[in-house]
Amino acid sequence: MEDNGMMQKAKITSFERALAYALGENGSRECVEKLLERYGSFATVFSAGCDELCYVGGINKNAALLIKLMAYVNSRRVTEKFTFGVEHDELELRDYIRALFLGLSVERVYAILLDDKDRVIATAYISDGTANASDIVPRKVLECAKRKNSKKIILAHNHPKGSTTPSKDDIMTTGRLFNFFATVGVRLVAHYIVADGEVERIDANMLYNPDYKG
Repeated sequence: MEDNGMMQKAKITSFERALAYALGENGSRECVEKLLERYGSFATVFSAGCDELCYVGGINKNAALLIKLMAYVNSRRVTEKFTFGVEHDELELRDYIRALFLGLSVERVYAILLDDKDRVIATAYISDGTANASDIVPRKVLECAKRKNSKKIILAHNHPKGSTTPSKDDIMTTGRLFNFFATVGVRLVAHYIVADGEVERIDANMLYNPDYKG
């Protein structure tokens, strides 16, 4: 717990120093406090749109743009180091998926394509919008998989203003996609939901447990 507190303090200090370029040292500390009070975490701050950020007292357009730039830099710091062509463990996948959505203020869907040895070979943008059956276009996912000769896929989408807890609709949609892809010889390995810097995985227990309550 003490280590977490020190890490949070370090994040706050770093955030204050960055914002000082747009607001000055005196104004940045107060603004960081207001941002965290309103949004609760840095991940949610990064997910807010520029116009929304400007509603927070003391945040001007330059500061809002700087916050979005910080989100982009932090995201790229992880995604550019991610290695394709190798198998990744669950922790590495979660870190990568979390970074894909850092700073997004809209819902987005990605497909991560795997080869037959579970090595990640590509990531494909699928769509913006809610992650229901009509928006995760199965044909587009399959086209991406076919181009990369992938028989296994991971889907991921974010809830910019919500929770990682899968709703019954999330689970039903995942089940439908799982069955659809299976009919054409493609396996849906997992479906991840990202929100507030957290990552949740929808697995087979959720798909087939009738007692699950979302």
